[in-house]
Amino acid sequence: MDTITGKIEKYWVHLQAGPTIKKPLNPRAIIRCYNDNSLILEANFYPGKKRIPENYYSINSKLVYLRYPLSMYSHILDLLRNEKPIYFRYNESSKIGFIRTGKEPVGEGEFDELELEGAIG
Repeated sequence: MDTITGKIEKYWVHLQAGPTIKKPLNPRAIIRCYNDNSLILEANFYPGKKRIPENYYSINSKLVYLRYPLSMYSHILDLLRNEKPIYFRYNESSKIGFIRTGKEPVGEGEFDELELEGAIG
């Protein structure tokens, strides 16, 4: 199985707390993603100057691990909170994976014309 894909229906968030002076806790944040009640994906978020470990698939747990810099945490969480449907894909040979939305109609979501006028000038 070279490519693993799935639809994300639920998520769970875990934020690590603890000292960062001697031995920092890594990852600092974890988002676990589920389809039905089955855990299918774990997104791990690492501090800026740390080397981010490689993405991988655990054959034993049938779980995809995607690794991101901590700066991506709010973007992934925003996707999970505000978009639907959400999918993921992971390619074992390239070690590349992603979380993405489904195709959505243009103009979906709330829009305030005053925001556009303020942005234009």
